[in-house]
Amino acid sequence: MENPYQAADAFVKDFRQMEYAMKRSGFRRQGKEAAEADWDLFAQSIGPKFFKHVVASGIAKTLIGQPPRRLLNNMTWAPQNPAPLANVAQLIINGVCRVRNSYIHGEKFTGGPEGQWDRDVILVREAHAVLNEAIHLLVSPLEKN
Repeated sequence: MENPYQAADAFVKDFRQMEYAMKRSGFRRQGKEAAEADWDLFAQSIGPKFFKHVVASGIAKTLIGQPPRRLLNNMTWAPQNPAPLANVAQLIINGVCRVRNSYIHGEKFTGGPEGQWDRDVILVREAHAVLNEAIHLLVSPLEKN
């Protein structure tokens, strides 16, 4: 297996660059003093056609079908059995952003049940693939409907 940290670091590098570009392109949270990337607004802008494109391409089967959970304050993971992601907002927020947050905040590649490292790598790769598709969409838009 390749070094999982290299795959995760490449993803985070592109995520950082995306947030930089988003803030300068008007995708900023309103009502905040500090400039923060607004991933919800971005998801709305790329629309449902993007989600259909990602599903059809097969680049995020695990991310969509068995999405990552989040660690709660009581140190449990929720939801126990997450439902598949069903739309573009869930794909971006509960998929791409959650994988990035889990890695940055130390919850990836830490052990766990057998196969967890492999799953972590898959989630990172798939989240990165979705992010790359979103980046390409900004450069060469899909038809919006």
